[in-house]
Amino acid sequence: MNKEIVLESLTRALESWVRNASAQQLWQVHDVGGLGASIHAEGDIVQVRIALGGPRGALSDIGKTDGRLPVTEAFRGNGGTDWGTPPPQGSLAREQWFLSSEVAQAHARQYLMAEVGEKRDVLARFVDDWAALQGGVQGSAS
Repeated sequence: MNKEIVLESLTRALESWVRNASAQQLWQVHDVGGLGASIHAEGDIVQVRIALGGPRGALSDIGKTDGRLPVTEAFRGNGGTDWGTPPPQGSLAREQWFLSSEVAQAHARQYLMAEVGEKRDVLARFVDDWAALQGGVQGSAS
């Protein structure tokens, strides 16, 4: 199994997860992180499953902002519709606001998708760690 194939499978699985995550899942990643993945490879077939929670690992901090709201194109390009003033960071009201704001959720998806693309070194490290546990895999994921 080539590490590049595993790395691309991991990237595609993360992108799919971001597109399909519920508002609650997005909030969890945005607020405290916690992404993880399991990889199963047999021959040239790679299956990657993305999950939340579990032990902290290389993927855990992807998308984590501690509930801060970095401005993305989703915010700037929303046709002038303001998402209002969010409640104070760290409050339960902020989570409820996020869960009810489609603009904030679109923003979180865009931010998380960008993080997946920008953190290729983190993904490669995750694959390298997985490969080491498998007894070695061909190619370089770095």
